[in-house]
Amino acid sequence: MVDSVEPGSLAARAGIRTGDVIATINGQSFTDLVEYRFLVSEETLHLEVRRGDETHSLCIQKECDEGLGIAFTEPVFDGIRKCKNSCVFCFLHQMPRGMRRTLYVPDDDVRLSVTHGNYVTFTNVTEEDLQRILTLHLSPLYVSVHATDPEVRARMLRSPRAAELLPLMRRLAEGGIEMHCQVVLCPGYNDGPVLDRTIADLAAMWPSVLSVAVVPVGLTRFRAKLTPLQPVDAEIAQRTLEQLEGWRRRLRRRLGTRFVFPADEIYFTAGLPVPPRQAYEEFPQVEDGVGLARLFLDELARVRRLTPRPASKPARIRLVTGTLAEPLVASLADELQRLTGHTVTALAVPNRFFGESITVAGLVTGQDVRAAVQAAGPVDCLYVPEVMLKEDRFLDDVTVADLAAALATKVRVIAPSPLALAKALRGGTPTRARRRCPESAGHSLYLSERGHQ
Repeated sequence: MVDSVEPGSLAARAGIRTGDVIATINGQSFTDLVEYRFLVSEETLHLEVRRGDETHSLCIQKECDEGLGIAFTEPVFDGIRKCKNSCVFCFLHQMPRGMRRTLYVPDDDVRLSVTHGNYVTFTNVTEEDLQRILTLHLSPLYVSVHATDPEVRARMLRSPRAAELLPLMRRLAEGGIEMHCQVVLCPGYNDGPVLDRTIADLAAMWPSVLSVAVVPVGLTRFRAKLTPLQPVDAEIAQRTLEQLEGWRRRLRRRLGTRFVFPADEIYFTAGLPVPPRQAYEEFPQVEDGVGLARLFLDELARVRRLTPRPASKPARIRLVTGTLAEPLVASLADELQRLTGHTVTALAVPNRFFGESITVAGLVTGQDVRAAVQAAGPVDCLYVPEVMLKEDRFLDDVTVADLAAALATKVRVIAPSPLALAKALRGGTPTRARRRCPESAGHSLYLSERGHQ
């Protein structure tokens, strides 16, 4: 089903409307965006379009690299493939009822990996899937590795098929498929020597394996009857960073890349500063919470160079964040106050809902924001980072309108950009991205929503 049509596009000129269903292209049906993009690469397209009870046939002439200007309501049209694992660290198992419906979808769909960068475990791929990846050269893919030791990975994912990862990845690498990988660090399972083996095995497949992100396991208070797991504390974080830094130095000399990238949260937990910009190279794992703090700090440096422009009507403004990023957002608040004359403060929201060990902004609920603001006192305007929301809804289904009504104040949603916010407060409108694709849950929920942001 068509979600939107870009004004002036080929689809708009052909008369395609929101709500239409594209049934076939050149006589072929399609089940996902990958097949759609393949079919529309032709220069002559015959479309069968359904509108209610009517069916229309359209012919569109185009350049081979020209798109139609259509956005669909879903990235896959035959249902998202569900995860068949039962990972010891799975965030879905640590959530209560009553949250956003889409959060409970345990996706593990390789098609979403290539189209949206979702991480997949490869435990439910078929031979047909593999042939399709190789034939269409679907690349890069994002792989939840966690451990290359077959026994350890099978134990972590609680799936016998999890042990088959390395041969599958090597086959894809030989076919020219590029991959970015993820390790959710679970102390006692895949740290220490197991982590060393994982990095060594993946580095052996460079340049097909382009990068590895190491992120800490997220543990909520809803873990009754679940496998006991140890959190990544300051000592473990420091030890892990020393281990990874040794690998980064060696791999840079050998491969020309640092290859493995620790999540920002590990640096914060260890009490260490995030590295300089060059340490992140091309920021290959920024969506996994790797390098966001560095990008924030670099933009903050640009904010410090702006000229003050006092507001004609100073207001009390609060910038909402999770407790992890409080020092960064507090520094931004100080600069915004200097630039604008507004009273700007950072409000770090303790995560009462999931438990205070969850510190990332992307997992803050609307009810916790409401309680924190009410405890902090009156405010004229509240700025909420868009990473906390999906289509104006927090994780607990509280809407932006609900929050504004409960607090009797303005609530504005902003992109995670210090420069954009500074320009907005000095005159203008804050920018925010609009995302249409269904959210990624399952293995990437803790990182995603994208949580580390």
